[in-house]
Amino acid sequence: MRNRDCHDVLIVGGGPAGLSAALLLGRCLRRVVLCDARQPRNAASRAMHGYLGHDGIPPDDFLELARSQLNPYETVCQIRGRVSEVTRDANKFTMSCENETYTARAVLLATGLVDRLPEIPGVEQFYGKTLHHCPYCDAWEHRGQRIGVLGSDAAAIELALELVLWSPQVTLFTQGTKVSEPLSLERLQAAGVRLVEDRPVALDGQGSLLSGVRTRGGLHPCDALFFSPQQVQRSPLAERLGCEVDDTGCVIDSNSDGTTGQQGLFIAGNASKGIQMAIIAAAEGLKAGATINNWLLERDRLALTVTHT
Repeated sequence: MRNRDCHDVLIVGGGPAGLSAALLLGRCLRRVVLCDARQPRNAASRAMHGYLGHDGIPPDDFLELARSQLNPYETVCQIRGRVSEVTRDANKFTMSCENETYTARAVLLATGLVDRLPEIPGVEQFYGKTLHHCPYCDAWEHRGQRIGVLGSDAAAIELALELVLWSPQVTLFTQGTKVSEPLSLERLQAAGVRLVEDRPVALDGQGSLLSGVRTRGGLHPCDALFFSPQQVQRSPLAERLGCEVDDTGCVIDSNSDGTTGQQGLFIAGNASKGIQMAIIAAAEGLKAGATINNWLLERDRLALTVTHT
C-alpha cells in the first residue's frame, strides 16, 4: 500500500452528511479525503422529499449534483470505494480504502444505516415505491389511499396512528400477533385503524405498484405499506475507534455538534440518534464540518503556543 501525505480530515461516507461537511471544509481550505462506497440508504427511492429546494429530486441526481459542486475545491479529494479500516495513534488517524492508505488529524464518520426489510417474499419489488418506512418522506404521495402498516410493537402502533393524518383508510397488519394492551386497542379503534391479525405471506401488485397484502386468511386491498424497520449501522468503525454505541450501533457518547468521547473523531447523520431525513443529515454534516475546523484551529493554536514557550 502507498501512504499519502497527512491530510486535515478523513470523511467516511458520501451521503448528504459527508458531502455537506466536505463542502464546508473545502471552503476552509482544509485538505480532505472523502471515501464513499456509493451505496446510499435511499437508493431504492424514486424521489427524495422534505429537502427545501430539492423536493422530489431522485436521490441519485441529488448526490451527483452534490459531488459535482465539490469539484472546484481542489483540497477535497473524492474516492469511490469502501473503507476497510480506520486506526489511530497519538497524533493521527489512518484510513485504508481500496488498497490505499490516507492519514489525517481528524475523522468524520457519516456512514449511515441499513434498513432490514420485512421478511415477506417479494418485498424488494415494492420497496421505495409503494413500500416505505418514513411517513414524512412518502405518505403524501399516498394521501387518501388504502395504507397498511406492518408490525405489532409500540412503534408500529404509533406509525399506524400517525398515518391517519394522511388517510382514513389505515390497516395495521400485526404479523400474527394479537394487540392485547387495552389502551392501544382503544386508541386504534378511536382513530378508525383496522386490525388484521393474520400473518402476511405475500404482497400482490404489478411492477412496483402494490395492490394488496395476502395473509393466511385472504387478500386485503392495499395501495401502500409502511413499516418500522430494524436498523443496523452500515459500518462498525465508530465502535472500533472506542465510541460507546447502543444495540443498533448508533453512537450515544456524542453531542449535537458532532463531537464524540474520542478526541479527533466526529460523527454526523444517521451514525447518531435523531430524525432520519436527508436535509437534517446535511445540516448535521455542515455543523460537524464547522466543529472540525474550529477543533483544528485550536490544535494549531496550542501547538504554536507550545513552540513559542
